[in-house]
Formats: sequence, structure tokens, C-alpha cells
Amino acid sequence: MQAFELLRPTTPEAASRALGDGALLKAGGIDVLGRLKERVDEPDRVVSLVDLGADHASIARDGDKVRIGAAATLSRIAASDVVPASLREATAQAASRQIRNLATLGGNLCQHTRCGYYRLRSFPCLKRGDDACPVLADGAVQETAGIFANRPCACAHPSSLAPALGTADAVLHVVGVKGTREIAFADLWAAPSRGRASDTTLAPTDVISHVVLDARDAAAGWRVAHEEIRQKAAFDWPLVTCAVALRADAGKVVEASVWLGAVAPTPMRSAAAEAALVGKPFDEAVAAKAGEAAVEGATPLSGNRYKVQLVEVAVRRALVKAWGRA
Repeated sequence: MQAFELLRPTTPEAASRALGDGALLKAGGIDVLGRLKERVDEPDRVVSLVDLGADHASIARDGDKVRIGAAATLSRIAASDVVPASLREATAQAASRQIRNLATLGGNLCQHTRCGYYRLRSFPCLKRGDDACPVLADGAVQETAGIFANRPCACAHPSSLAPALGTADAVLHVVGVKGTREIAFADLWAAPSRGRASDTTLAPTDVISHVVLDARDAAAGWRVAHEEIRQKAAFDWPLVTCAVALRADAGKVVEASVWLGAVAPTPMRSAAAEAALVGKPFDEAVAAKAGEAAVEGATPLSGNRYKVQLVEVAVRRALVKAWGRA
């Protein structure tokens, strides 16, 4: 990799000031180190968050809200008894134990696409500034690509945690050069464009401090679950992820949140699946109908039509699992 200066600030504010002018932010390094070694990124400076205080890795509940520091590792989140069950499931299944011990909440959300065309500089890539997305070409490797909003770029967002955070109405607290601000989870994501590698709306000098989300626990009437489908049970990237949150009254669904991952360039909320649930008595047939609704508007490529059925199955399984947690 290209030689660089390593900076280790001790606060998010100092980290924000050190960024800009092509500097690269590093949390656990699971994503960044791979990009550095492949020379997808060649920064002059890397700003490491390894020396941030313990508060930035803490997890605490306050009433019906949960605060998670952006530097909290996936292992710590998976072991927490205050985060929603769907988020515990998502983190516990992600990657491998060794990676979960290093990977952070902030890094998992902000990681770049795992598309092989983006990761290898020998291939052209729209995100790296080339004219078109090579995944859309005839004969391209398309098995893991997105099936929604897959033009002009067909990448699939890799965050396993994002759907669960979406169902918990997460709000990100971000430190930037102009101070701190809050970003609603749905507003964090940006559609792909030529030369833009990041899938977020964050500025180059922004640092996520912490995330606040609804507890979504059974005491408040919520039933939540996470489901993912991948090629093998061992460490692998999911082909489809789904997180759901249901609130019931008298056997009927009165509120629903359904989020999908690994099927579009950004995490995706399925309003159609939610509409298929609300106001109806829940049973497996309703769950199956919601799965069918979730694939409305899908535009699969010739090499990944199978992911349409995977979405239907993942949604149905997640809903049935959540409902069983009464």
C-alpha cells in the first residue's frame, strides 16, 4: 500500500479537524485496510479512532431509548441485553468472531461496497469515476448485485446492522467541522453516482459520535427479528438481510417496519410489505403476502433473479420469527 501519515486523535472533534484533503478515516479497519492494500484508496493521511475514550464505545439505555457509541464493537453489541433483539441477532451473525471483536458500529454502517469490480482496480467502476457500472454488462458477475434501484450502479449495500437500526428509528449524532448535528437513519444514505465511493450523505470531515435508537422491547408491545440468507453458514456476506419490527393489538398488526439489506445500493425500507401487514390479523399467509409485496418494483439482472425469491423468504421468516416472540 502507499505510505501514509497515521494520526490518532482522542476526540471526535479532533478527528474531524484532521480529516479533509483526502485523509481517510479508520475505525476497526476491516473495510479500510482492504481498500488500502488493493490501492482503491491511496491517502496521504489516515485518521485512526483507536484512541477515542470509552464513552465512544459504550452502550446504555435511558427510558425507551438506547445509546450506542459508534466505536462499540459488534461483539459488544451482540452481548448487550439492552439493544433490540434484532440488532443482537444481526451483529452475532456478522462475519467471524475475530472480525466482530474489531469491527465497529460506525464502520459497519460506513463501509464501502464489497463489489469485486469496485475492490479491484484492474476493473472499471462507476464509483471510482469510470463511465459505467461493469456489473450491468452482459456476461458480468451479477450473483451478489442489487435487485432494486440498480442503475446506474448495481452494487448491494453490505451492512448487516443497517436494517435492524432502520426498524428501530435510529438517529445518528455526527461531529463535523461546523459542530454537531443529528441525522435520521433514512437520511444517511445517498444513491450511487459517478466518482462517489461512499454510500452515505456524510461529509469527508464528518465523524459519527453515537447512535440513539428506540429500544423496541416486548414491554412496549414490540416484536422484532432479523433474518439473513447467505451461501454458507460460516463467515460469508449475506445475499439478503431483513429486519422487522411489529406492534400488535388484539392479534392485529397496528404498526410495522420492514427493512432490507444487500439488495440495493443502500439499505431499503419496504413500504409495500408494511402496508400488507398493518391492520390485519397475523398469520403465516399474511407474512407470505408481505414477502411478495416486498419484491414489488424489483429489477433483477440476468445473473441474480434468484434473489427475488430470497427476499420473499427472508421477509416471511423474519415476520414469523418476530411474531412468535410475544
